[in-house]
Amino acid sequence: MMRKFMEKMKYFDFYLFIPYIVLCCIGAVMVYSASSINLSYAGAATNTYLTKQLIYVVMGVGCVIFSMMVPTRKLANRNFIIISFFVMMILLLYAKFFTTAINGANGWINLKLFSFQPTELCKLYLVLFMAQITLNHENSQTYVANRTNWRPLVLVFILLALVLIEPDLGGFSINAFIAIVMYFGNGKNYRKALIKLLGILGLIIVSVQLMRFWDPLKGTKFEYMYGRLAAFYDPFKVSSTSGQQLINSYYAISNGGLFGVGLGNSVQKRGYLPEPYTDFIIAIISEELGAIGVMVVILLIVWLVLRIFLIGIRSNKPYETTICYGVGTFMAIETLFNIGAVNGLLPITGVTFPFVSYGGSSMIVLSLALGIVMNISISQKKSRRV
Repeated sequence: MMRKFMEKMKYFDFYLFIPYIVLCCIGAVMVYSASSINLSYAGAATNTYLTKQLIYVVMGVGCVIFSMMVPTRKLANRNFIIISFFVMMILLLYAKFFTTAINGANGWINLKLFSFQPTELCKLYLVLFMAQITLNHENSQTYVANRTNWRPLVLVFILLALVLIEPDLGGFSINAFIAIVMYFGNGKNYRKALIKLLGILGLIIVSVQLMRFWDPLKGTKFEYMYGRLAAFYDPFKVSSTSGQQLINSYYAISNGGLFGVGLGNSVQKRGYLPEPYTDFIIAIISEELGAIGVMVVILLIVWLVLRIFLIGIRSNKPYETTICYGVGTFMAIETLFNIGAVNGLLPITGVTFPFVSYGGSSMIVLSLALGIVMNISISQKKSRRV
């Protein structure tokens, strides 16, 4: 095993690993900055979340190495995909019916060290599952664009439905986007696929705008979810309720300006912005490090995503190409959802910023995904040397 590891390290892709580890380090620093003041108010150790985040980073690096060592042919194994599907079902059902609700949703399984979200693992599973569909069509000399076999999509709909009933709108949206982009993006006719993707996006935008005039969740226990849409439409109309978080995010961004007020000097993290170390950590980065600090973080994640897509483009194996496109889409969509929510361009869905926001589930799953891409990159470098 050690010999195999050392062999892979000869072809290690530092262009992939360095931005990843820099993002993790920035995340750890900002998690401490965003959480320490409120922990001190509560009389707790100010480094509580920093310590946990550093543990998650170490676990994440371990996950990169682990998935880097797993041959891609094992991930493409039909039995692995089928067994993983039932494992995902069990995890999602357990999270829904046998756990305590947090913020109105049953989506977390308490593992003592951290609360694990099966929805996060589902994102990576869907990438592998959709890549498997591509492999099957390749082997049968047909294409996904023909969509002659709809049965695998039923399994995707089952997983999406289980995510939605938690309820986890953010997780559902990202999982759905991953499945849709990978499904339509793997045919011969890319222009036709793009038109269909834009059509689906347009339908979503129209639906969201129509809900300005109709609250389908009124009178139900999920009415709080519509409150997020109300905050998206006009946060100042609901400034004392669902709009408060977004308004405080605006204040943080405005206060930071171009260069920020300095690391540790944020005002909004002092009880105004709820849990600022999670999905609104970009607002704190903006306030403390300014627009320049935010741009550095965004450039790092953009570099990472583009590098992943480049590895996919260079691959001569459609299965590996599809995985790279799926992982790149996964990270890109999470980034867009997070930044969009912080700036009020999208509804708040609780989506974290990759590798920067506090959390173990996201760090582990994204690191596993990155390790798979790293393995593909290493294989490419080895084949070019032969």
